[in-house]
Amino acid sequence: MATVEQNIQQVSDTPGLIAFWDFNKTTAGKWTSVSDPALTVDSFAVSIRHIGDDKHYSTDQWPYKDHKSALWFSFDGPFGKAVRFNKGYIYGSIKRKDFEKTALNLNGKKPFTLITWTQFVGDRHMVAGIWDEGGWNRYSGRRQVALFAGLFNQKGTIAHVSATGAASFPQSQVNGAQYARLRAIDGQAFENNQWVAMAMTYAPDKNEVKAYLNGKMTALKLNDPVTQDVYRFNQVQSANPFTFHLPIYSPKAFVIKYNGYGHKETGIGEHRLLVDLNARHITYQNTNIGLSESESESESESEKFRVLFDIRRNGKTILGNELMLHRQQGHRVSLSPKPSFQIGDKIVSKLEHLKQGTWVQVGAIITTDLKEGAPFTFGRALGLGSDSLELGSNSLEHGSQLYLDGVAVFNRVLSSNELKRLSFVSPGMGSK
Repeated sequence: MATVEQNIQQVSDTPGLIAFWDFNKTTAGKWTSVSDPALTVDSFAVSIRHIGDDKHYSTDQWPYKDHKSALWFSFDGPFGKAVRFNKGYIYGSIKRKDFEKTALNLNGKKPFTLITWTQFVGDRHMVAGIWDEGGWNRYSGRRQVALFAGLFNQKGTIAHVSATGAASFPQSQVNGAQYARLRAIDGQAFENNQWVAMAMTYAPDKNEVKAYLNGKMTALKLNDPVTQDVYRFNQVQSANPFTFHLPIYSPKAFVIKYNGYGHKETGIGEHRLLVDLNARHITYQNTNIGLSESESESESESEKFRVLFDIRRNGKTILGNELMLHRQQGHRVSLSPKPSFQIGDKIVSKLEHLKQGTWVQVGAIITTDLKEGAPFTFGRALGLGSDSLELGSNSLEHGSQLYLDGVAVFNRVLSSNELKRLSFVSPGMGSK
């Protein structure tokens, strides 16, 4: 059997490594990462956090000694020193400003692999990634990518991605539509109190997200009630691998989805706007689910939609004029070279439908502020209803209870053989 040092070295030597934390290496009391020297990536420092406390602590500064918040370790994992993270009482975090302009900021159409070596000891939720739920407001949140377990009534690895940063399908009224729904779910269940290697890959050239357990991807077909409501599938859909066509969210390049329209009348399951403030353009898209002749309105009527879009600062437009996009698949409008966009600027957009010669607003006016991106967190998703330990808060009902022995991020899609070699997990390892 390989030693802890050999396991660590094997991960460290794998090409394309953006960051690997084994929770042994520290700098100034904070866990620090190693990377592939060919990438010339700086090390990323992980602080310890406590919900309700704004401070970022090093291991030697951690002030909380109570049972729920105490800093505990396990030494039977593949890398020899696993950290206990417990819901919001103790979790790890990398400040956004420390990785905003680096390869660790997983967004857009860039391939990646994320692996975590984990042992759940209680409730399951997020393991690691860039994920702020935004209090489950349908148009709030800063979700990008993350590994989860315990969602969707499943006991396997869940690889979550987001294009909107907020709810995936705000147009649906089905229960659960306030949450993110775009995910791959591995078909192999696993139990608590044993070490597992959970992984996800994103291959933008194939529009594909995959979830793995111990280096193996187990295919799964599973319909989601929210996506079924929107798209009206005629057959059960693949949950692993999972098809994902849109770019991953970032604060200045994201997707807006509209609500309030009747897809059963128009045949359009989704109206969406791709906003790219970096490239300075916006693009209208839709998903046509198709209707029988008896179900649909006339073709000319169903075509008559338009989207209005503006960016405002202090209540006034900064674009000069409100922009208009007509319902034409792929219709793109460029934004003027000026001004620059700032945190706090407000996006305002709405969908309209031409009925009997009059443009009528459809659904709600969508408003969302430009935000700083979410931090990279370990053992905790932010924005779970509230980030508070106050009496009556439900934020801790959804957190994870786990030991985390390692997290690695790569700038490419690792093969199944590579993932198997890096799993370091045998049946019953570390079980209690």
